[in-house]
Amino acid sequence: MDRTLFLAAALLGGCAHAPYDRGWLARETAHRTGHAIRDAEGARRASSQLAPGVSLQDGLSEDDAAALALWNNPGFQADLTQLGFARGDLADAGLLPNPTLSLLLPLGPRQVEAWLAWPVDVLWQRPRRVAAALLDVERVSRGLVQSGLDVARDARLAQIEVSLAVSRATLRAESARVAEAMVDLTAVRLRAGDVGDSEAAALSVEAGVARELAARAAAEAAVARARLAQTLGVAPLADDLAMVTPPDDASAVPEVSTLVSTALAARPDVRAAELAVEAAGARAGWERARIVSMSLRADVFGPTPGGATGATGRIGPQIALPIFNQNQGGVARAEAEAERAAWRVVAVRQQVTAEVSAARAQLVNARESLGPWRAQVLPAAEASLGGVTRAFEDGEVSYLAVLEVTRRLVDVRLREAELGAEVRRAVAHLDRSTGGRRDPR
Repeated sequence: MDRTLFLAAALLGGCAHAPYDRGWLARETAHRTGHAIRDAEGARRASSQLAPGVSLQDGLSEDDAAALALWNNPGFQADLTQLGFARGDLADAGLLPNPTLSLLLPLGPRQVEAWLAWPVDVLWQRPRRVAAALLDVERVSRGLVQSGLDVARDARLAQIEVSLAVSRATLRAESARVAEAMVDLTAVRLRAGDVGDSEAAALSVEAGVARELAARAAAEAAVARARLAQTLGVAPLADDLAMVTPPDDASAVPEVSTLVSTALAARPDVRAAELAVEAAGARAGWERARIVSMSLRADVFGPTPGGATGATGRIGPQIALPIFNQNQGGVARAEAEAERAAWRVVAVRQQVTAEVSAARAQLVNARESLGPWRAQVLPAAEASLGGVTRAFEDGEVSYLAVLEVTRRLVDVRLREAELGAEVRRAVAHLDRSTGGRRDPR
């Protein structure tokens, strides 16, 4: 309703204006993500800085990553300039053409001639042109909000990857230390004749594999930090910057039909696709209005030599008869654009349905895997380590058994970290696919 009233006001007024500016973008993005974007003045400053409300003293959380990316990411800042282009097109659409003045000075007995022409066909073409430009401004604005959701999702995913990479590097390093300890203990037992050469060689190979995995995990953590810094648009992150893991979310996941309905109603890209259809229809009307081209012309003739007659003039329309050129090409292109936009709406709605369904399925599956792992597998592995440690203290088993169980526990914890990351990834995808955070913080 508000947009309809705004269209009417713009078409009747002398100039066309749209409420979709950087302020509207900032409010809409903050509503959907809980984080701010730079204003027009801040966008002109090239220096990167912390977003409002972000402090890295306690580490970097997913929310901090999203806030920093929306504030600093240069690709997103470049995308926001599209709004300026759209508003410039709107300003052009609302302008009236200047009249043309022609003055012919006499070189002989002919009198002075002057004529003024002004294209009046703009009077019936301008409303349709402005309507299309207004719809384009709103379409671009909502598309930029969707870009903001994508940036926030990408930043959260990058933070999750760093968190997992750091956990993997720590656990791989611990596994390598355990393997080295097993090799050292086996060497002692080999000299005592308790084990054979084949067993010692096998443990040495496993230790080598563990060292290689630990080195690779450390390198992957460094790469993940570099990618996170690029996504956030900030300077390289400190190696000791901790990644904050959010608490587990035990809330029930809505049914897929409910999530799809919410997404189709809330996703900015769905609305942008629908606005493209409306804009294409308005442009088609404008192209049809251009079939007839007419100008209003006024001629003025100066007095004849000797003053026989005074200045005279005449006024009347000048019409380009649409006999051969009826703007068939423009109308055909506009109709094709409208058809393409209509199919684009269908494609976007199908894409949204697929994204929501996939994200929900990933979240449900990840939770179903993580829950039993934390409730059953991890406690059993910890209990096994406790039992074998007590047996070692009582002299019932060798320390080699303790190291073997410890290494197994490290693998279990690594899998727990991977499953936890899968849950957090699925939550990030689901939040983005439904049009914003379901629990903005």
